[in-house]
Amino acid sequence: MSETPERARVLRLIDDFILYAAVRAALRLSVFDLLAAGPCAVHELADEISAGGAGRPDEMLLGRLMRALEHLRLVERDARGRYLLTGEGDLLTSGRDDSLAPAALMWGEELWRDSADLLHRTIIRGAPAALELHQVDSPYAWLGARPAAGALFNEFMATRSVTVARALAEQDVTGVDTVADIGGGTGIVLATILAARPRLRGVLFELPEVAAQARRHLDGRAGITVAEGDMFTDPLPRAGLYLLGNILHNYPDEQAAKLLARLASLMDGRAELWIVDAVLDDDPHRSPTSAVALDMKMLTLFSGGQERTLTEVESLLGAAGLHVARTEPLPHGLHLVVARQRPAPA
Repeated sequence: MSETPERARVLRLIDDFILYAAVRAALRLSVFDLLAAGPCAVHELADEISAGGAGRPDEMLLGRLMRALEHLRLVERDARGRYLLTGEGDLLTSGRDDSLAPAALMWGEELWRDSADLLHRTIIRGAPAALELHQVDSPYAWLGARPAAGALFNEFMATRSVTVARALAEQDVTGVDTVADIGGGTGIVLATILAARPRLRGVLFELPEVAAQARRHLDGRAGITVAEGDMFTDPLPRAGLYLLGNILHNYPDEQAAKLLARLASLMDGRAELWIVDAVLDDDPHRSPTSAVALDMKMLTLFSGGQERTLTEVESLLGAAGLHVARTEPLPHGLHLVVARQRPAPA
């Protein structure tokens, strides 16, 4: 019986798991970074890996791994049979500020692996089963007890934020004097926006422990104030532009609505709210695969965490007296949703 396109597609979905493992193995062996220094034959690559202290790999098995990476178009061979990086493989090198290597490695961490493996139990129980297994109330608590995993997660978030921040820095901010980044992490996005618009002032609002990290990262950068507090209970700063970057998707509708209402109460008719999250399409066939994948990740790691359709976002905003003014696609399958006060009835 010949393979049908439908069967081939389903088999590829099944095989993607082990192909991801091949990419992660290559990262842990520093294959992409070593090839960034120049083309290598398999035996030369084995020598370089050995020199790095990981032990000398079996050349035959390493060759099979390289063959898999070539199939995935992450490497290619020159006329002398040496391997070199493709443009896609270069995205997995550690020397880039937008490297995808931390994202690839993050899913190999124990909690992340377990969250995927226990997806069925999460659906039955109605809460992330992996958090229960590891006896923590959030992924952040798990990361806080594991410095190496925490550092990898911070690197992942930083590399993910860089390209999004650059896209946001190109947006029109005419009439805005202050940007408040609510839950803005260590300030990468806010600092990038202000670097492109030096006349702006910025306020980074974060929990005390994250605010301390932000101060170290920003190192007294002019124009940015770091404020501490809980976004759900403590006073929020006043600004002409509010930014919620990858925040709403962490929370169930009730909490998301509460936060939006708090921000709406501070906004005048000229103020804007920028929401950065993945946006699902009302027709699942048209949803970006990255957005669907992120929705499954949120389901497994956060109680009530979810990506939403634009219709669902509009509903939350409407309850807060806001409306969607415009939307725009961003890198990593994310979207910018710009909200303003709802116009008064004529």
